[in-house]
Amino acid sequence: MRHQRLIILVKAIGIDLAGLATNPSGFAILEERKFKTQVVHTDEQITYLCIINNPDIVAIDAPLSLPRRGSLRKADFSLIKRGLRVFPPRFGGMLLLTARGIRLAEKLRSNKIKVIEVHPRTSGLLLFKTGDRKQWLAQLRRDGFSFKGAESRHEIDAVMAAVTGLLYLKNKVEEVGAQDEGTIIIPKG
Repeated sequence: MRHQRLIILVKAIGIDLAGLATNPSGFAILEERKFKTQVVHTDEQITYLCIINNPDIVAIDAPLSLPRRGSLRKADFSLIKRGLRVFPPRFGGMLLLTARGIRLAEKLRSNKIKVIEVHPRTSGLLLFKTGDRKQWLAQLRRDGFSFKGAESRHEIDAVMAAVTGLLYLKNKVEEVGAQDEGTIIIPKG
């Protein structure tokens, strides 16, 4: 009997979620080293795309929890202390985004899909030492990734969310925050 090489395909989905369904959200699927991106709007559309693609992980750029007290969670404080910019989940328009993120994560988890919270700008800064989205794509291309789409900033942020999801699956991330209040997954620096 011949030994066959096992090929393990990992599929990560990244979502740059908008606070309102009327605004564009970025959606990226990473399979092998290929990204497919698009702009999506409704929770139903996002949920459907996640379910039919059966990902190993969904990484969402939105707060997926509220602070126990005050306007910031321990995860937010941790990133701010490192000089990284995040908005408080209870701040103005962020409250709509947070509520939507929580609802979407619950819906996906009820369909047995693993969901994590990420922050693409932080991931880009840690991985590529720049906040320039075009440079993120250029470096990913140099690293052998290809793209179908990735034209809007929302799609590019979704790409970076998917990259963070892939790193999560490879145990190359740090989890900041506290389980009782929510965590943010960032690449190991």
